[in-house]
Amino acid sequence: MSGFLELSQSMAMAIKSLQMYTAAHPRTQEAVAASHAQLTALLAGQERMQFVASAGRAFVDGQVVEVRSPQLTALIRQVSERGLNGFRFERGVTPGEFLAFLQVLILKPQRIEEQGGFEALLAAEGVRHIKVSQTRYEEVREGDGGEAEREERAPAFDAAPPPPAPTPSPDSLVKVIREALLAALGAAGDPPAGSGGAGGLQAFLPADLSGLGPLGYQLGLGDGMPTPIQLATLRQVLMSLSPERQLGLLAGMTTLPAHPQGLALGVRALAGEMLAVATSSLLGKGATWTQLRGPLQEILRPLPDREALVRALAVHLRSMGQDASQVENLLRHLDWEHLSLEARLLKVLEEGHLFELSHEQRLAFLRELLDLRRFDEFIRVQDILLEVLRSELVELRLKAIQTLAGIARWAADPGLPFDIEGPLAEALRAHFAWEADPPVHRWNVEALEALLAALVQRGDLALVLTDLSELQGLCEFQGEQPAWRVEALGTLKASLARPALLEAATAQVLTREKDLLAREILPYLEAVGAPMAQHLIGRLGSEQDRTRRGRLVEAIRSLGAEALPPLLEALGAPAWYLIRNALTLLGDLGDASCMPPIVPLLRHPEPRVRRTAVRALWKLGGPAAEPHLLPRLKDTDAETLQEILFVLGQMRSEASLAPLSEMVQDKRTPERARLQVLDALAHIASPKSVPALVELLRRKGFFGGAEPLAVRLAAARALAAVATPEAREQLQKILGAEPKGEDRDALHRMAAP
Repeated sequence: MSGFLELSQSMAMAIKSLQMYTAAHPRTQEAVAASHAQLTALLAGQERMQFVASAGRAFVDGQVVEVRSPQLTALIRQVSERGLNGFRFERGVTPGEFLAFLQVLILKPQRIEEQGGFEALLAAEGVRHIKVSQTRYEEVREGDGGEAEREERAPAFDAAPPPPAPTPSPDSLVKVIREALLAALGAAGDPPAGSGGAGGLQAFLPADLSGLGPLGYQLGLGDGMPTPIQLATLRQVLMSLSPERQLGLLAGMTTLPAHPQGLALGVRALAGEMLAVATSSLLGKGATWTQLRGPLQEILRPLPDREALVRALAVHLRSMGQDASQVENLLRHLDWEHLSLEARLLKVLEEGHLFELSHEQRLAFLRELLDLRRFDEFIRVQDILLEVLRSELVELRLKAIQTLAGIARWAADPGLPFDIEGPLAEALRAHFAWEADPPVHRWNVEALEALLAALVQRGDLALVLTDLSELQGLCEFQGEQPAWRVEALGTLKASLARPALLEAATAQVLTREKDLLAREILPYLEAVGAPMAQHLIGRLGSEQDRTRRGRLVEAIRSLGAEALPPLLEALGAPAWYLIRNALTLLGDLGDASCMPPIVPLLRHPEPRVRRTAVRALWKLGGPAAEPHLLPRLKDTDAETLQEILFVLGQMRSEASLAPLSEMVQDKRTPERARLQVLDALAHIASPKSVPALVELLRRKGFFGGAEPLAVRLAAARALAAVATPEAREQLQKILGAEPKGEDRDALHRMAAP
């Protein structure tokens, strides 16, 4: 039966959409289509499926449905109220037939009767695959006969009442009835676990009262109105219930059994008093109208005499000295729901009804216009709201700005046409500069935040800066501003640092053309500042594409000093390439104060990080990097050594002469490294290096051998670079003593001017 339970749930959603919107509304079409798809799937393996409701119980293809849900209970009630036994779906039900069936099902019972009955209405709509069921069930037991046999059987629930039992005493009768009611109510009206008191009313469950027929007979009720004594007994029972259970009972009144009719008549006669007592009690316990409004509307919505109940509630609250002003709003809300869209437009645009609606009603009405693409009418309603922003009445301005803030949230999803969003944004910016009431102004800020967020998500970053600049200018034009307005401007700017908006701006960095990047996007990044830098660096650590990483690096570089704190933090990241990029950027943006956290990276396991750390220390500290680099000369890899030697040469490091001279004269040092040391000594060009260079360049004698020609040539170049008279004299002396041969020729070519 789980398949039918799911179908009943989807049918309930489709029926609710039909009642709230129209058949042409996208949400209704989606809900009806989903329900029809479930029905089609259920009928795929059978020719037909029959649903029967009898005395509050549901039967599908002759089997009782034991599992109950609010949606199934509502379906049973709808079928019973319309005098139907049930209906039968046959394979081949079309979407049009299913929609027509649902539209007939939501009609009031009186209208169905006035138009010839349920079957006649289905026939008029051309529905051939859904039929009214004539089947009626007593009870379904294992071993019962087939469907034909059950159709002939008289229903047990319509049988004559049992013979009257001996009349119990009044007190015991009250106790029996109360216990039976509590059992029927079950969890109805109970707040969810842990919700505490009246707050649980927002999740309130209606009671299923369909099984109370025997109780009515026990009370001595027939199909007429209860006697005064019977009514008094029923009142005593009902008024002894907790207010939450009273509301649960009221919400389930439409499930009262048809027989004995006196039970339903008695409960309905006491409904107004019960509603008044329950509401008054809950208000006395500290419940608010915000908590009560939804449950009370759900109770009143299906009741034809709801107006009389509301009046009784108002009278009772006044007699108890409680505020009854909210009661009329309940009735207006319910009356509004039953109007067609055209009638609602007439009341709003012609009769000035807009601000009599609740905030939720105004937004629901406007959203319906937006979803139906009724843009002209939407603009007319929005114009009323914008005009009210100029009102002297703070309360009226507050209602208008709250509604406009709701509209502004739709700029991102589902989106607003330019003719709606443009005037809205312009009016909100102007209002920001002169609204004198802080609570109203806070809603104005919220609306502007939503519009700015929509611009960022669409990639209109330059327009965001323009709007913020205009707000700043409008405030300055007004003269000295209160502190809360200045703070509000800061709040708007800070709102751009929300993670979703930072990511949206980052997407623009990665995808837009380079000329647009420099012209529009980088200025926006600079305006957001440190939060933007933090986010970009975080994205740099997760970005796998090298080209996109390059774009992120350039964007971070444009942020200047704002990027330094997150860059220093990134030096501890697990991704080596993030550390390398952070070092590169620190070398461009930082100063000597950034050196301490970089020094440990000279020992980082990734060579590319070590080399970049060497270059960053040189850029940031210059000579101050020497004490950190010199110890690494004999304790690093060849590529990092080359970087260190290059940096020492560029710094013309006098402090490195001794260790460099030692390295270059040590024949255990690889020749490539010795050549790099000599190149560094050539850049340093210190007279102190002359003795070591002369020693390397001089031929050691016939048996002592000489350094490799490449080393001697590099030493000669370094000696020439020193350019002191002593260095030149030593160079010429050695060249003059060099015997003829290839080495002599190479040395002379090197020394030639």
